[in-house]
Amino acid sequence: MTTPTDLLIARQLEVHDHLIGRGWRLDGDAGPGDAKFLDDPTAGWSYPASFGGARTNTVGDATPSVLQCYFTFDNEGDVVFAAVPAGNLHGSGCAAHDTTERQYPLTARGTVDLPALTAELDDLEPRARAHDVRALVECLFFGPCPR
Repeated sequence: MTTPTDLLIARQLEVHDHLIGRGWRLDGDAGPGDAKFLDDPTAGWSYPASFGGARTNTVGDATPSVLQCYFTFDNEGDVVFAAVPAGNLHGSGCAAHDTTERQYPLTARGTVDLPALTAELDDLEPRARAHDVRALVECLFFGPCPR
């Protein structure tokens, strides 16, 4: 018999395999084969090719955020999958550089809709790779980019 924990871990591992296959890396203190992964606020995946793969020093809220995904809970307490685009956190700067979290409800089977996620990542990954850290910081501190 398959337990709820087995289903939870299978869902997490399915997403993990999908993202790792696209060049993402695992973050956090727990892995997707652990039932505690869902409740670990540091657990998820990030896209190291963000900003063309350039490494940046972390300076509080000033450092642009890389593209990232994780399991979380919506306002009703239901498990959802979320993606945060690469860019400036907290609604700072312009709309093109904003990182508003995007939440995706699970399917009726309780899994992540991988075809829909793939379509979203096909849009978010190239944008994350193309972002320039310097332009993001200038947008953050000097106001929205001119369009």
